[in-house]
Amino acid sequence: MGFDRILGGVCAPMGFLASGVACGIKEDGRPDLALLYSEAPAAAAGVFTTNEMKAAPVFLSTKVVAGGQARAVVINSGCANALTGKQGMDDAAGMAQAAEKALGIPAGQVLVASTGHIGELLPMDRVRSGIDQAAAELSPGGNTDAAKAIMTTDTYPKELAAEMEIGGKVVRIGGMVKGSGMIHPSMATMLAVITTDIELPHETMQDWLSTAVEWSFNRVSVDGDQSTNDTVLMLSNGAAFPDGHVLTREEADLFYRVLCWLTGNLAMSLVKDGEGANKLLRIVVNGARDDMEAVRVARAIANSNLVKCSFYGERLNVGRIAAAAGSAGVPLDQSKLSVFLGEHKVADGGMVLENDPEDVQRMMRRDEVELTVNLGLGNGSAYFLTCDLSTEYVEFNAREKS
Repeated sequence: MGFDRILGGVCAPMGFLASGVACGIKEDGRPDLALLYSEAPAAAAGVFTTNEMKAAPVFLSTKVVAGGQARAVVINSGCANALTGKQGMDDAAGMAQAAEKALGIPAGQVLVASTGHIGELLPMDRVRSGIDQAAAELSPGGNTDAAKAIMTTDTYPKELAAEMEIGGKVVRIGGMVKGSGMIHPSMATMLAVITTDIELPHETMQDWLSTAVEWSFNRVSVDGDQSTNDTVLMLSNGAAFPDGHVLTREEADLFYRVLCWLTGNLAMSLVKDGEGANKLLRIVVNGARDDMEAVRVARAIANSNLVKCSFYGERLNVGRIAAAAGSAGVPLDQSKLSVFLGEHKVADGGMVLENDPEDVQRMMRRDEVELTVNLGLGNGSAYFLTCDLSTEYVEFNAREKS
């Protein structure tokens, strides 16, 4: 059994409607409020930032997810509603209540997310009007409008969908994500929503989503800074199986594999669209004592500004790579260390090797570069996705106020 990539984003699965509108949160008039609605009751799952300075909507949505069900998601961009005290909590609740009223659904069935500047209060009169407008404009083709409305510094909307055959029916899964800067495990300054028309128990979906996030959104880094608002939400409404269906093990394996494909590719799109990014860097660490040590080393390399700067300058610096690996707090034996740039071995036995400068330069000029570090200590392995650190990134963030 396999799957096919399709169009439709979060509206690809049956029974999901979406919209995106401009309600005046952003001063430049760009879309800034998205609404997603399931026509049928849906199971809900979520993964949230581990930052101790969580934004108000994170607290609210965590409680809704704990209840196991949701019918809608309302997201604003342009204001993070973070570090806003009691008023921020009231405003997050106000967003949910406005959506409940506009959609005619019971209380406690709306998930909320926000992204944008930290420390600013939401203009709630505009937000409420925007929610009313978004509810009136819901449609099965509103996925791209919604994906555009959650953007901040993103340069393009990021959405993806796939379909597969399960139980003799076509089952679909779709997603959208935003994020461009302040991207670092766990997760990013990112928001993601995933929908599916298969029927999944809350506990199963939560387990699958948490694991898929660990191997995708938790393996990306642009600048080493963690956000206050990171949120990944998933809804399953069972619309593909009106009479119900119990997944076989083979069907469950297929769906989980497609979920991982979806989250993995959405995570990659975040790194490719990193603020000022020119290159996608895939950092692979093999030969660690275990996978957790491999993750720590890969993360240290991915977060090294010196490594990222050298890739921006297209000048290989093995010393910076080795130094970053050695800073991870993992005991290493440098005599067993080897490093590969693509297919070219550039270090072995802890010593830099001579390589054809033209071959190395060709690799460094690529839009996507793979760097492999073998520690020679065991069978543990891991990967991280990051990007180069450019002058454009520094200039952009020097002007940002939060």
